[in-house]
This record gives sequence, structure tokens and C-alpha cells, in this order.
Amino acid sequence: MPELPEVETVKRGLEKEIINKKIAKIQVNLPSLIKKPPIDKLMTRLKNNMIISIKRRGKYIIIIFDTMDYLVVHLGMSGRLLFQPKTLPHSKISNTIEKHNHILFFFEDGSKIIYNDVRKFGKMWLLKRDEKLTRIESLGFEPLEPCFTVSEFYRILQESKVNIKSFLMNQKNIAGIGNIYANEILFHAGVNPLRKANSLRKDEVKRIYLQTKNILLKAISSGGTTMIDESYLDLSGNRGEYGKEIMVYGKKTGICPICGQPLEVIRIENRSTFLCSKCQK
Repeated sequence: MPELPEVETVKRGLEKEIINKKIAKIQVNLPSLIKKPPIDKLMTRLKNNMIISIKRRGKYIIIIFDTMDYLVVHLGMSGRLLFQPKTLPHSKISNTIEKHNHILFFFEDGSKIIYNDVRKFGKMWLLKRDEKLTRIESLGFEPLEPCFTVSEFYRILQESKVNIKSFLMNQKNIAGIGNIYANEILFHAGVNPLRKANSLRKDEVKRIYLQTKNILLKAISSGGTTMIDESYLDLSGNRGEYGKEIMVYGKKTGICPICGQPLEVIRIENRSTFLCSKCQK
């Protein structure tokens, strides 16, 4: 599933390509992706609307229109937003499997945004200015925002008895971290993912805090992470390059790049977790 760095990369691409553009029409090939409102109202409400800003909250993209309606997009497991300029006869996007192009947003200048999703787990909601979406309202700290401080991090950890990996991946605690980055953060911080959140010393909390910011920022600068299945691509159809920096995630037969000991793979909440039991205490 795309995590904070991937979603932020897509958000920045959208800011570059579609701000101040008007929607001419919408083509929907899979109505079940639209969770709100009914599909006919979506198409009526968005036609001729201009996009004025784009935000991100956790793993959600929020597209704001001049009417102050806003479209919330969650990419699910394999969703992609792809930009198609008016004149681009041989782009990478042209190789996208057409049957998975489920929603197309056409703009007045002839360009379009394609929502492509092989596994069909993505979702969209169109909300009015004063409407709230519970799943966004319940999100926790944005880890790259100033309000997420090491003292606040320590405070919320002290209130939890779950293991630290589960804590990091719980979107009600911290928004945007998934399995890839939780593994990498804890490895770089030298903390075992099974440690209880409230058992961590202040120096350990500080290491996790600093590595969270450091790794997320590095991943964003690399355009996110694209794994072997290539489920994630950026707005132009490019791979994220942070995978070259991955230390432990996905390395089922790997060795620790620090001590040379074979990495272990365990299950936490039914997710593969990669660690070095010698380096991660």
C-alpha cells in the first residue's frame, strides 16, 4: 500500500499539473470506487469546477475545488493516479492496462488524470465544505509537522502497551506510516519491533523519532518506494527510487547490513516484519 512518502509524491505531482484547471467531464468505469455521493451527483457537482489546492492527510489526498467541495482519494493497495497531457503519444502511461483505468478526469485543456487500480481497493469521497470524513478526523499526528515533537511522541507512547511496530502503523497514533517504513525506522533506530511502546527509554524514543523524520524525508526526496510488483508509480508513471536504500524490508533471506547476522522474519498483526535480533534490542 502506498505510504506517506508515495502519497506525498503523488500530491506534489498533482500540485504541479492540475492546479487552476477546470474539469470538463468525468468517465467512471467502476462506480463502486465512489463511496460518496451517488455517481450521477459526483459528475454533476464536479463538472466545470476548478481545482484550487491539493493537500495530504496521512495516506489520503484531498483535492479542493473553487466551490469548496473537496474530493478525498485513498489509493488502497494498488491505486495509481496518472497524469496524461493533451499531447503525449508515447508516454509510460500509454502502457497502462486499459481495463484497470477505472475513473478518468478530463480537463478543459485536453489533459486528464487517470485513476488506475488493479486490485480495486481504492476509494473516493466528494464532500461539501462543512462535511467531515470520520476516517480523516480520527488520524493521529502528521510525523513531519512541527506539532509532532519528541516530547509528544514520548507522551503517547507511555499511554500504550502495544508493541512499537503496531503503534507506529496505527493511523490513529501517527498518520501515514505503513509496513515498509515501520520496518526501516525501527531497524535504523536499533529497536526491536516487539518492544512494548511504554517500555521504551527516552533515548530509544528519540532515536525512533529522529529516524521517522529522516527516513520519511529521504523517501519523499527519492519519489517514494516501488517494490518488485511495481504497484506504486508516481503521477508520470515513474518508479520510486527509495527501494535502493531499503535495509531490511522484504529481505527474507538477507543478512544484516550492520553485523552480518541473518535477518529474521516474524509476523506482527499478520504482516511480515524484518529485523536483526542482534542489532535491534
